[in-house]
Amino acid sequence: MSFFRILILSLLNILILYSSEPKILFIETFEDNNFASRGWYDHLRGKITSDEHIEGSNYSLELKFIKGETTPEGGTPGRVLFEETDEVCISYYVKYSKNFIGSGKSYHPHEFHFITNKDSKWVGPAFTHLTTYIEQNNGYPLLAIQDGENIDQSRVGQNLVGITENRSVAGCNGSSDGYPDDCYKSGDRYVNGKQWKTKQKFFSDEQGKYYKNDWHHIIAYFKLNSILDGIGINDGILKYWFDGELILDYNNVTLRTGKHPDMKFNQFLLAPYIGDGSPIDQTMWIDNLTISTKPIISSVKNNIFVPQILISPNPASDYIEINCDVESGLRPVSANEINIYNILGECVLSTPALRATPHEGIFRIDISNLPNGSYFINVGNYYGKFMVLR
Repeated sequence: MSFFRILILSLLNILILYSSEPKILFIETFEDNNFASRGWYDHLRGKITSDEHIEGSNYSLELKFIKGETTPEGGTPGRVLFEETDEVCISYYVKYSKNFIGSGKSYHPHEFHFITNKDSKWVGPAFTHLTTYIEQNNGYPLLAIQDGENIDQSRVGQNLVGITENRSVAGCNGSSDGYPDDCYKSGDRYVNGKQWKTKQKFFSDEQGKYYKNDWHHIIAYFKLNSILDGIGINDGILKYWFDGELILDYNNVTLRTGKHPDMKFNQFLLAPYIGDGSPIDQTMWIDNLTISTKPIISSVKNNIFVPQILISPNPASDYIEINCDVESGLRPVSANEINIYNILGECVLSTPALRATPHEGIFRIDISNLPNGSYFINVGNYYGKFMVLR
């Protein structure tokens, strides 16, 4: 396998990330607790509160840890299955109580997970063919993986890279991408883990830009690495944005070996967990969670931001008007369609869009046939949210 072929494959992965449009796979606005109607399963619990929410929203999901408990009071909605994909992105808003300290240790709390089609819809996240983690520890955001199910338990501690693809990537059988891994025994078997963590604290105890008791917008993205000639290539992608700032950015990661060329992401699991029990009473809130194939972001003048469409009236009944003149005059200058999605990520309305110019940034859309509820609107790379209420 030539270095040139691997380099071309890696460059293609990066090019595809920034050149193609994202596809929305699932939307949860936490406006009510009728979780089953939106595709959740397993737990179907969770406390919806009006006490905390982002601007333009009415409710959020409250996750309160009681001292000594491992999971939040009231539970969570559980899991969601979505269309199989080799790349997946989560976008959500999060706020932590002023006293939030998490586990108080160098590990946990776990928060968000993606799992693949190599495991069942009921699998526990801690021992699978691949689980990804999106969380923060002591204020430091991190992305992590484990693939304990892939460990060759008979050859733990041996570096099997270059010898066989029947091995794990997150520890116990060697690390082909060179990132530090972990291998330790749990019960009668070995488990593993690998993480990428910021050097800077972003969920701060001090008021200001990074204050943990303010709402923050998080985006995390995973793309499975390529398989070439039956061998896993180190070109997987991990990215994490905090309020539009790209703070973790890796393009040379191994997430699977050639043993699983048909591995795809297909499951999301919301599972906040503090293994040793919460050291205090503490709370986190989540609002407007979206799962898509790619980040819904744009890069302009080296600044990463999340474009928003201005929508009025909001809530609306018969029509909405969208203003695409956002972020200092940036516009979706060649959008072909305006698409509206419900909270399940289903496109419920598509209508042609005129070419937006400096003097033509407003469009009126008939929504009289849409039932009451929350919706997302997409014009080119621009997104917005509105409610229908009659």
